[in-house]
Amino acid sequence: MRITRPAAHARVPLDQIDLTDTDLYVNGDAHLVWQTLRAECPVFWQNRGDGHGFWAVTRRADVQRVLSDHETFSSEGGTAIAMLDAPDPAAGLMMQSTDPPRHRKYREQLGKPFSARAVPAYTEFVQSFVKKSIEPARDGEVWDVASSFVRLPMALCAMMMGLPDDDIDPLLRLAYASLAPDDPRYSTHGAAKPTAGPAHYEIMGYFAKCIGDRRRNPTDDLTSYLMSIEVAGRRLTDEELLYNCLSLLLGAVVTTSHVVNATIIALAEENGGEGFWPHAMPARTAVEEALRWASPVTHFMRRARHDTTIAGQKIAAGEAVTAWLASANRDESTFERPYGLDFERTPNRHIVFGAGPHTCLGRHLAQLMLRSSFTELCAAIESFELADEPVHLASNEIAGVVSLRVRTTFRR
Repeated sequence: MRITRPAAHARVPLDQIDLTDTDLYVNGDAHLVWQTLRAECPVFWQNRGDGHGFWAVTRRADVQRVLSDHETFSSEGGTAIAMLDAPDPAAGLMMQSTDPPRHRKYREQLGKPFSARAVPAYTEFVQSFVKKSIEPARDGEVWDVASSFVRLPMALCAMMMGLPDDDIDPLLRLAYASLAPDDPRYSTHGAAKPTAGPAHYEIMGYFAKCIGDRRRNPTDDLTSYLMSIEVAGRRLTDEELLYNCLSLLLGAVVTTSHVVNATIIALAEENGGEGFWPHAMPARTAVEEALRWASPVTHFMRRARHDTTIAGQKIAAGEAVTAWLASANRDESTFERPYGLDFERTPNRHIVFGAGPHTCLGRHLAQLMLRSSFTELCAAIESFELADEPVHLASNEIAGVVSLRVRTTFRR
């Protein structure tokens, strides 16, 4: 997704807004659209034709309410725009697509390997990966940062789940095909229209084999752990195992690499094309600001359980409501200078990881990966300049950079 800095009073005609259009995020100005909606129509009906559509909320307070109030807004009717037209087959089976109290029972078990206490064990793996990712830049040639860092979260996920290194790249491609089926680099060949379905099925077929292998030869990895836990007094069914393995894998691709890319682009643009890493970057606040700036997941969707209102707008039971995190993280009523990248911003009330019961399970891992990435980048690289225009991922669900070619100068 292109990250822009629209003028404070700039607006787009409401009748020209199409939040479903993936080209808006590649070549258009999504931040100008969200700025318009926050100012003029914070609860916006996006018509998709024939009276069908969804609500879009864009202010931080409303986004937080939709994501936190599970008694009013359900996760079991689909969690993204791509799931508008059919029931979610994972409802009640995948933690992400399950409402409390069952969601809480899933999370109590699935969350243990991702806790703040468990995550430091992965520090050495992450630091080693980041150092190797930077090495290609040392030969003085143009370095594609996006290509180097895109594998980091998937590699960590594979290590945790006990998956072979040779499977990382094929799984990464399937994950992007699932989350960005409109992107020509990942779209399903021969399909009448882009669809994530085939990629989902292929990933689940892969995990069906993994689960079969673990049953024959149990290990101490995350896959075996999922097979050993009990939720509501029983082991997970095969269907539950497959859906939750799918969810963990897809969650591994959307945060870290884009945050690094978006931060590098912003630093370069702030200095006329040449970016500089500060000699001393405050790691904690810098990571939180980079997360706010990048907002890797653009939206989550919920379904209204009953008639309700948001900011005075009536919402009917069953209607889809999309909560735009990327907009909430630029809300002028919450953030001073929302279009400025400030590594010392505090407090930083971003909502990158969602809110309420479904707050991102992997947030501690993401923060670890980003702290390591920024620490190594700052230590090694003094300056950089963009060699080409960045290539952005075609998706209305996740923000991403497919290619980011830079020239670097290393510290002496």
